[in-house]
Amino acid sequence: MAREKAGDGSALRPVRRWQWVWRGVFGTEHAGARWDLEVDYLDWDEKVHLYRDGVQERVQRGTSAFTLDDGAHLEVAWSLLGLRRAHLVRPDGTEAQLVPAPGTAERWRADLDRDRPTLSGRLATASWGVLALALLLQVPQLLELGADVTGWYTFTSPVTLPASLNTPLSVAALLAGLERALRLRYHWLLD
Repeated sequence: MAREKAGDGSALRPVRRWQWVWRGVFGTEHAGARWDLEVDYLDWDEKVHLYRDGVQERVQRGTSAFTLDDGAHLEVAWSLLGLRRAHLVRPDGTEAQLVPAPGTAERWRADLDRDRPTLSGRLATASWGVLALALLLQVPQLLELGADVTGWYTFTSPVTLPASLNTPLSVAALLAGLERALRLRYHWLLD
């Protein structure tokens, strides 16, 4: 877990205009207070800012677990394309996913899931399928490339796709991974 520093007391700002591209805010009501976590996806230090009732209280880096007064924890775990976890873990061990704030990309994805569940389900299935296909087709090619570059081992990929197929598949896999990150879904092999 990350080391914790005191916050600077600044106020939590609402997500505005294009900030949904790099900013995530997740929150919940617990123990008589409003708790919000803010992350900047472009921050190489992976800082997680904790706000209590709209005032920055503490900051941690990377995978974080903020202990609250009643023994509950607010937990955050990063993935390559966003967050894979933003949960409240109560003292009794029950968990609840934090709610994305209005204006964030995660909120847009949650609203799509609520308002258009069929479309959301199809999008989720497609993203899983694209990632599985990319795993099956591109990992062997990367292993062969690694063998050629390093010379440490020999491997010949059973599949060789031309760049005209590999590039769109890579872009589709990136978008599929982003879609899963917006839903806070993570699997160690796919993501």
